[in-house]
Amino acid sequence: MNFANFVDRAAGDRPEATALTDPQRELSFAALSAETDRFAGALAELGVDPGDRVALYLPNSTVFLAAYFGAMKRGAIPFPINMRFEGEEIEYVLDDAGASTVVTHGQFEDVIDSLDVNSLEQMIVADGERGHSYTDLVQTSDPIEQVYPRKQDELAELVYTSGTTGRPKGVKHTHGNLSANAHGLITYMDWTHRETTLTVCPCFHVSGLNVTSTPFVVAGAENHFLPQWDPETALSVMDEQSVTYVFLIPTMAIDLLRFDGLEEYDLSALETIGVGGSPMPKERIEAVEETFDVTLLEGYGMTETTPLAAINRPDQDVYQAGSIGPVAEEVVDVRIEDPNSGEAVETGEKGELLWHGDTITPGYYNLPEKNEQAFVERAGKRWLRSGDIGRMDEHGHLFVEDRIDDMIISGGENVYPREIEDVIYELDGVAEAAVIGSPHDRLGEQVTAIVVADDAVTVEDIETVVRGQLADYKIPRRVEFVDELPKTSTRKIDKVSLRERF
Repeated sequence: MNFANFVDRAAGDRPEATALTDPQRELSFAALSAETDRFAGALAELGVDPGDRVALYLPNSTVFLAAYFGAMKRGAIPFPINMRFEGEEIEYVLDDAGASTVVTHGQFEDVIDSLDVNSLEQMIVADGERGHSYTDLVQTSDPIEQVYPRKQDELAELVYTSGTTGRPKGVKHTHGNLSANAHGLITYMDWTHRETTLTVCPCFHVSGLNVTSTPFVVAGAENHFLPQWDPETALSVMDEQSVTYVFLIPTMAIDLLRFDGLEEYDLSALETIGVGGSPMPKERIEAVEETFDVTLLEGYGMTETTPLAAINRPDQDVYQAGSIGPVAEEVVDVRIEDPNSGEAVETGEKGELLWHGDTITPGYYNLPEKNEQAFVERAGKRWLRSGDIGRMDEHGHLFVEDRIDDMIISGGENVYPREIEDVIYELDGVAEAAVIGSPHDRLGEQVTAIVVADDAVTVEDIETVVRGQLADYKIPRRVEFVDELPKTSTRKIDKVSLRERF
């Protein structure tokens, strides 16, 4: 079934209820359904056929989600483009996907208009002067008579990776992937139409698109979009809209902790903060829960898992600090294996996390060689290699230790940066910390800590706190203090940039 049908279901159940807002406007579910029908009709009138790719170079907004579902209703394949991409990067993604149409905002129309993309036939612009006017199209076009039929295993969307370690890769999500992800999150989080969320993670990434935006449409619940991350604006919206749930990248949660003036906002409606995208420093979990009087629930996912794979739940009997939660067994299975031998490891032992199930991508778009590297056969099943090192405890709770790519080999010893970072965060005055390997003549790599901290924190403080808890070879041999850590487009700490710099 075409996933876009859930827009019409929500409109049938709760037509006048608020579906979406952004700083410019508000849409009810009935209005969202009508706008997506008219946008689908507009695409048909412009010659966009089922299966054509429709690019969305838009910030989080009502237009983004209406165009996304409208394209899907037409049977086209919507795909968002990273808003930090420019020029050649945008051209590459448009060419790779073979996009026939791009939907953008007036402030970006010059960027899109300057590109040379053979497949691109037209540009649709919201609040702009070039191409086709989005507003005119949805006001004058005839709505479609029915949603284009799609099977569960047919392609629904493409989501491109950030490209921090190479060219961006188009990850395929089927209609079945999206449905399993949305229903899984609704089930595990016990979401109903009574929830209200803030979506500030970007919708060009699964954290914004498929953690809150698409599941909340399926749940018939209220969603408030912010186009970019700003702690003060986020707090204001959570106050004014009585937000009950928000999903954040760890750096966002830390930004809120550091915000001067929290007491000015009424966040009494906020019940849960979901965290994912990268590991949450253990020392900050309790601080967030106490400061905001909420439950912080870590989860785990990748673009390749749509992203639901593991998650802590509100009704859980036991929480383990630093755990990403139990496996989401309604939708996936996990296998933990030695990355060198391919043999499964025992409970408590570290290995690479492999995933199989309903939310797992069928593969990368037009990249057969990447698919061969990413998927393996084990016991008659096709498993996705995550590149993450993790372990499972005796209670079935998963812990992500680190990325294989981030592992440091120092003097022949494997060092996982996260455990060092967690110890550094125990120091008062440390705001952020990242540990990487930097070149060393004798050791190959040396453990290097890059830290944002108060002036009172010294190199000796960092060495001492690590020495008190970890083995000697894990003690940073190099410590650098910086004013801020670089972030990726999804607000993760950018370790690629740090390795280039240090």
